[in-house]
Amino acid sequence: MLGACSGGDDGEPAVDVGKDVVGTCLDFGDTIGEEVTKLPVVDCAEPHSHQIYAVEQVDAETYPGFEALEADAQALCLRGFEDFIGVSAFDSELFFSWLVPTLTSWDRDNDREVICVVGEGDGAPLVGSVEGIAR
Repeated sequence: MLGACSGGDDGEPAVDVGKDVVGTCLDFGDTIGEEVTKLPVVDCAEPHSHQIYAVEQVDAETYPGFEALEADAQALCLRGFEDFIGVSAFDSELFFSWLVPTLTSWDRDNDREVICVVGEGDGAPLVGSVEGIAR
């Protein structure tokens, strides 16, 4: 799992992505904290750790809690994996993970998005897009 989204110290929303970022490549490097305040976007032609394959809205009026968001994210991201990759997550060499809102980003930034990401199952960097790769 990657981590949760939270607002940055500068008062700007941490992650305002929307569905138009599907396909965006990210490089989180070797270490990642519990909270992600900015997405490390890179060109997909460069080695990278993850690619965004879905952005899903959370359907809740109040913050449901981290555990509930994690359960929802797993189901939401599993559902979108095959559409983007071309093969079931259970039959893929790739892994999927997600970022969910924190209580702070939920309250302060109206953050209601689950960001689904895919990476290499063995931890090797991705090079190029994995959209439709069917492996």
